Amino acid sequence: MIKIGLTGVIGSGKTTAIKYFSSLGVPVFIADESAKKLMTEDEILKSEIIKIIGDKAFVEKKLNTKYISDVIFKDEKLLTSINNLVHPKVREEYTKWLKNQDFNYCVYEAALIFENNSESDFDKIICIKSPIDEIHRRLESRINYSKNKVDLILNSQIDQDVKCLKSDYCINNTTFKELEKKILEIHSLYV
Repeated sequence: MIKIGLTGVIGSGKTTAIKYFSSLGVPVFIADESAKKLMTEDEILKSEIIKIIGDKAFVEKKLNTKYISDVIFKDEKLLTSINNLVHPKVREEYTKWLKNQDFNYCVYEAALIFENNSESDFDKIICIKSPIDEIHRRLESRINYSKNKVDLILNSQIDQDVKCLKSDYCINNTTFKELEKKILEIHSLYV
């Protein structure tokens, strides 16, 4: 099975791309969903997170994502500590998940493929890229992030132009039609 990593900065359109791959019958693994599930259900991981950033990381046994992102994106050490705890566990989940897939290829979606030096886990990498003003518009309206918070998160990730240069495919997500067309082109290479 061919393993494809799909990456891009926050708000670039990875979720839209992954939904389209899924609609084509492609097995998809979404690292962020796996991370949130693990952070909520893995008691050892939960206690380690609380040690690093405090009890406010969870409210009524639920992940307090707003608090966590507010704290970790302002402190690079905390961000690194949390990533070093969570990402190896996500990788384990992906490895288990992969064993149960039966298709020509699968797609693993994660913003931090290059940041985590996990590009060697994949046969091919796709980067989704969007204009910065569009990224701001999406995140400020959809998630209600401030411009400052969007910039903090973007600054914690490798620049999308650099990600594109390191990737096998770079999709400029300017319109849904164009995104769809490029995904179909890639899909046709592997089915």
